[in-house]
Parts: sequence; structure tokens; C-alpha cells
Amino acid sequence: MVSRLARTWLPALLLLGVLVAVARRAARPLTNPDTFFHLRFGSEFLSGWSLTDPGSVTPLATRDWVPTQWLPQVVMAWAEDLAGLPGVAWFAGLQLVLLLLALAWTCRRHADLLVVAVVVAVTVTACAPALSARPQVLSYAFMALTVHAWREAATTGARPWLLVPLTWFWAMWHGMWPFALVVGAVGVLAAVLHRRPPAREVRRQLAVLGSCALAAAVTPVGPALYPAVLTVAGRGRFFAEWAAPDFTSANGAALMLLAVPALLVWLRRGADWPRVLFLGLGLGLALYSNRTMPLAAVTLAPLAAAALQSLVPQPRRPTSRRELPLALGAAAGTLVVLALVVPHTADEPPTQPSWVDRELGALPAGTVVLNDWGDGGLVMWAYPQLHLVMHGYGDTFTTAELERNVDILDLERDWQDLVRGTGAEVAFLRTDHPLTAALEDAGWTIEETSEEVELLTAPSGWDEG
Repeated sequence: MVSRLARTWLPALLLLGVLVAVARRAARPLTNPDTFFHLRFGSEFLSGWSLTDPGSVTPLATRDWVPTQWLPQVVMAWAEDLAGLPGVAWFAGLQLVLLLLALAWTCRRHADLLVVAVVVAVTVTACAPALSARPQVLSYAFMALTVHAWREAATTGARPWLLVPLTWFWAMWHGMWPFALVVGAVGVLAAVLHRRPPAREVRRQLAVLGSCALAAAVTPVGPALYPAVLTVAGRGRFFAEWAAPDFTSANGAALMLLAVPALLVWLRRGADWPRVLFLGLGLGLALYSNRTMPLAAVTLAPLAAAALQSLVPQPRRPTSRRELPLALGAAAGTLVVLALVVPHTADEPPTQPSWVDRELGALPAGTVVLNDWGDGGLVMWAYPQLHLVMHGYGDTFTTAELERNVDILDLERDWQDLVRGTGAEVAFLRTDHPLTAALEDAGWTIEETSEEVELLTAPSGWDEG
């Protein structure tokens, strides 16, 4: 009785609890500003932007950029057109549910349900800061499936051809798709070191990897996708998500909980080359940046599951016929409930003071507004007639424009000249931002204010210095 409880009902309840937790997360009001710039860009693509030569939502961002997330942006904008913000929230929930299914399936290949439930819960915690209404969430599911496929290929000699269409789709979904090639290279190397296969088998696996690389070049964006993703990390210093990870945070600690079991079992019992190399890949991603921590988590999850399972006296129970239908049924039921809930919980954008809509909505089309990174996404979505100095989609800014924005916010010596250079004579900023106080000291007039945000206008003759 106790064994049945531990093996079946307890893990089922734990997994159901994780499913409910991510559903509740998806049902919250949409507050991530990045969600709104994705909606704006999706709307522009639906309205005629070219995938090979897209426009810009502001003349203050003039870089020739390549869209790396156009497909989910279009889907999100379509969902908004169809069902409003609740449709966007439901779509975010769908991505979260698919991530859970991918994690549970890949971990179940190595461990019993109880171990799987614990590992999935820890993995979701490790990914938590990145689990918002953004396209990147599905990238984590793709990463989990890709790691699993190449680990299997390394140990069995299989050729994971299904990764070719997956990589093609991933390349249209999110800019993390190059990790499909990184994982593939690790998988081929692991196969060579682990199995010493004949050259013909290695060439066949390399053919799969090469086909994945080719698939990314034949999306509607074309080969321009390659140089676009290669330049992202070089501009990472401007964005917090590329900063060094903090392992004292809750998600950092959860990530370490995934790594430690695999490391300890390896050190005590040894490990084969696939395990060693994929463990090294996971640890490398964990150390690289905040942005790659979720990729590290989904890479380490099956390794942690296998390590914990090896400590259990009984062998792993094979997957029963009921598990997949039950998992899919629970996922479908969650999405149905979410569809009923989000019209009541996620139907409004973030709350703003009553004067914001009146004042910003009345500004003439083409008005340049000095703002902060954080609010740019929401403002560009709600007031598309405005030209913002900053927003969070850094791909559309040149490096010089990013440096200009940082210098303005940091109040560098020439910040006033930089503001004049933008042509902005209206500012919409957080009330407690140092730039707000600096503008007031420079003679800007407070038109409206609240505890959160403030609207200011430039003094007469500001543009003349």
C-alpha cells in the first residue's frame, strides 16, 4: 500500500500541483513589458511588415535588424485580435504546459514518477524568472527535447532526423535556436568518445546536424538569421538578462539542486561520456548568464533524474500505457480551465493612473517621448502613435543608440545634449527615477504626477540648448 502510494499517487499529486502552479501563473494579469512589445511587433507583421526588411516602431531605433521571433509574435497578435489579452494569457499558459510535458517525458525516460515529479518541480523553480508571456518559454521545451534526442543518439547510434523539422520551427520561434546545433555537436562528440562508432555512422549523425543547420537557413527569413543571432551576445552588456547569474537566488539555488546529484553520482560511481559531456554543457550554460540558466536547467533535469533514480534500491518501473493519456488529459483539462479563467483575471493591461491614458492618448502622432527601458513595451503597444526613445527590443537599436540610451539614464556628462538629439520634448518616467529629478532641475515642467509615474514637458527653447 505504501509502495503504491509512493510510486503512483504521490508523484501524480506533485505533478498535478506543478501543473496547477504554472496555470495560476499564466492566469495572472499580463505585467511583463516584453509581452507588449511582442504584441506590437506581431501587429506590425500582420499589417504588412516584411520578414526580410522589417520596419521600426520609432525613428530613434534605426538598425537594420532581422526578426528572430516573428512567428510567436504573429500568433500572439492574432490571439489578441481574436480574444483580447485573455487570449495572449492563454497562449502563454499553453507554452508553459508544453514545457511541463517535455520535461516530464524526458525525465520519465530515466526515472520513476516520484523522482520525475521532484525534478520537474525543481526545474520549474530554476526557470521561474523566465516563465512569462514571451516566446522564449517554448525554447526551453525545444531544448529539453533536443538534449534528449542527442543523448539517445550518442548511446544508441540513432540518427535523430526529427530534429531537422524541430530546428526549422525553432528558428522561426526564438533566437535560442542555435543551441540545437550546439547540443548536436556535443551529441556527436559524445557518440565518438563513448561508442567508437565506424566512420559511416559518424557521417550519418553529422548529416543530421548539417541538415539542422540548413533547416534554419530556409525559413522565410533566410540565411540572414545566422549573422543576426551571432551579434546578440556582443550587445548583452546593455541588458540584465545577459548578466552573470546569482546562485544565491531561489532559481539559482534550484539550479544547483539539479546539478549536485549528477555531479555527486558521477564522482562516486563514474559516468559515461554522454553523461559527462551533457553535464558539462549544462554547467557551462548555468555559469554563462541569466539568459541561459533555464537552458541549463532543462539540460540538467534528466541527468538529475537519472542520478536520483540510481540511488533508489528498486529498478525503474517501465512507462505504463495509462501515463501518456493521463498526462495529455490533465494538460488539456488545465488549458480548458485556463480558457474559462483568464477572461476574468487577465483582461486588463497593468494599472496606470487615470491621467496616463488621457494625456498620452492626446499627444499628436509622431511625438517623441523620453522614457525608460522598462515601460517602453507597454507604451508602444497602448499608444502606437508615439515615438519612444527606448524600448526593450534591443535588436532594433544600433550599438550607438543603445549607448545613447544608457548614457541618458545614467546621467552622463553630456546627457542633456543626448536628450536634445532625440528631439524629445515630452518625458514619461518613473517618479523616483534619477532622470526625472534631473529633468526637473533642468527646467522641465511637471504636467501630471503620481507615486509611480510622471509626465513632464521641456521648457521653451530647450531644443536650442
